[in-house]
Amino acid sequence: MNLNQNIFLTCACLFSTVIVGCSSSEGTSASFDVSIYPSKDLAKVYGYYPSFEVDILGAGNEDTIKLGTYSIDRYFESESPVRKYYAPVTFRFSDNDLKVKTLSSDDPAYKKIMGRSPQYLAVIVNLPYGPEKKEGEEGAAAPKLDPRIFTYQIPTGFFEEQPDLYLKIVGTGIVRTTKEDAEEELPEAPETAKQPHNMELNCVKSGGRELKCQELPPKEERAPN
Repeated sequence: MNLNQNIFLTCACLFSTVIVGCSSSEGTSASFDVSIYPSKDLAKVYGYYPSFEVDILGAGNEDTIKLGTYSIDRYFESESPVRKYYAPVTFRFSDNDLKVKTLSSDDPAYKKIMGRSPQYLAVIVNLPYGPEKKEGEEGAAAPKLDPRIFTYQIPTGFFEEQPDLYLKIVGTGIVRTTKEDAEEELPEAPETAKQPHNMELNCVKSGGRELKCQELPPKEERAPN
């Protein structure tokens, strides 16, 4: 065996070791963040911001077929055995909590999902069905597909890109989009508007017992004494 053959065999063995290291025996090595964005479309469809939950779970090929035909309403029923079986990561939203929620790749919950060697990532939202959208409109569903479930084939190739996922919750379900679009459609957080306004009053008696009060400007804006 000559020198070139030795080099070729050595490289082949090293490459094989790398591929084996990414095999399913040690879980899926894919690394990407999953961000869930509520959108203004929710208020347009329902007339308000409904409370809802979003599940993120790992699934095999057969699982995606089963989940795609299983009733989402039954899946989210209390004590649902199907939901318990998949042990999803759950994010909760309400009109008082419309902030972006992210499952990052360094989160132990993410690593637990990938440790099961899933082929797909499934994201499910328990929104009620809103008015149907016409074909071509944003959030419109393909025939016979429930738009409240989104499946993503996890990249497993050694050289495959692993982009972060930005998922927007619209009135009819889940839409994959860009970070810029999702942030543009993000509702203003109601809890910010509802925070109490702290003020300092200057009150003086004006004729009898009547008090007249005037709000003072912030200390940093007052003229020095």
